[in-house]
Formats: sequence, C-alpha cells, structure tokens
Amino acid sequence: MLDNKWITVNDLKPEAKYRIFCFPYAGGSSSIYNSWYKHLPDDIELFSIELPGRGRRISEPPIRNMNLLIRTMVKELLPYFKEKRFIFFGHSMGALISYELAITLLNSEGISPEKLFVSAHRAPHIPRVSSQTFKQSDEILIQKLKELNGTAEVILNTPELLDLILPIMRADLELCETYKFNHSYPLPIPITAFAGDSDKNVLIDSVTKWDDVTSDKFNLEIVKGDHFFINEQSEEITKKIVELLSVQNYVK
Repeated sequence: MLDNKWITVNDLKPEAKYRIFCFPYAGGSSSIYNSWYKHLPDDIELFSIELPGRGRRISEPPIRNMNLLIRTMVKELLPYFKEKRFIFFGHSMGALISYELAITLLNSEGISPEKLFVSAHRAPHIPRVSSQTFKQSDEILIQKLKELNGTAEVILNTPELLDLILPIMRADLELCETYKFNHSYPLPIPITAFAGDSDKNVLIDSVTKWDDVTSDKFNLEIVKGDHFFINEQSEEITKKIVELLSVQNYVK
C-alpha cells in the first residue's frame, strides 16, 4: 500500500507498462474501482483516486472548487505521473476532473496521460442545463439521488447515512456546477468516451461532443445501462480499455 492518502492501490505492479488513474463520480470514493484490478492484465497498474471527504478521508472537508482541486492534485500526485506511462479514466464528475487534470499537467509540467477515457459526462465545453442543484434543499437533493439511481436504498432510507453523504454530494455538485470551461485549444491525446444507452441524465449526443476537445483520435463506446452503468459493466469497460491500449483502434 502506498503512503499517499490520495491513492488507493489493491495490487502494486512495479513491472507494469501502464498506470491507470481512476477518478470517482460525485459522492463516490475510490472503492467504486475495487473490482477493476481483477480485470486488468499484469501490464496495467490501477491507482484509484480518493478525494477529500469520503472513504478513509471522511473527516476531511471536501474541495468545492475545480481549480483548487486540480492544483492540489498536481502537487500531491505529480511524482506518480512521472514514474511510468499513464492514462486517465473518470466517470461522471470524474470525467471532468480527469480532463482538467490532463490539460493542467500538459500546460504546467509538459506531461500528459497517453490516453483519456471519460464516462457518463457531456463534453466539458457544453454548458450545464441546471447549475444550482447544490443550493437546493436536502429533500430536492435526495430526489436527485433517486433519479440518478446510483445510491443504495439503505442509504436513502437511513437518516444517519444521509447525514454523511448529503454534504459530500452537495460539495461535489458545487464543484461541477460552478465549473467554467476556458480552454481555446484541444487536448493532443486520444479520447474514448463511454455512454449509457439508457442514461436519461447525460445524452449520447452530448458525450459524442468530446470529439471537439481533442486534436487526436476519438472513439465513442455505447454501454448498456443508465447513468451508473459503471457499477454493472466494469468488466466490459476494462476489457475495452485493454483492447484500445493494445490495438489503438480509435476512429476520427
């Protein structure tokens, strides 16, 4: 286990060719990627990102501003980006974080992931339809969680558990809803975007627009499921990542 509170590693692979950094969705912790290492070959090492305010960092205040989060992550994680070839994967909020981190690393450090895998999030330059959810009442926030279908019933029906998760969700929604896209040039690395075929919150057309923010190749993968298809389709997603890393069959 690494001595870094930002990273969770189930299986260190010193000889791995690639390191994949995985970023969680809003309200999620690094544990959402716990099963992924079982599906990855020996030449891909999995580093799951643990953000403040959840998991073993539950006692820390969550970060509510994207720029602050990215600056902090660059400072804390830069040595791990320099050790070997790396790629990013992010689901929903994690997709936005991974994109911003990739651009910042390129601008400030002259390094970037070799490939960016984004999932269940519209392209970053497309404005949000709603931008004030984080200011709404607990009741409205709980209804939003029910609509997304990614929170266990036991949490939604247990006040003590809701008291833990609602502040994290509110902070993560603020992070996303106050995000401002301000990049005038595309990212010069391949992007693969995953979209759920029955995701009512993120339409496939908006995911396709990730093609606009890369000057390299783009690939769209449609996966069976709603917004949280990642919870049921982890084996399919990791299989596709391994396939694309091996054969690099992106289309443009």
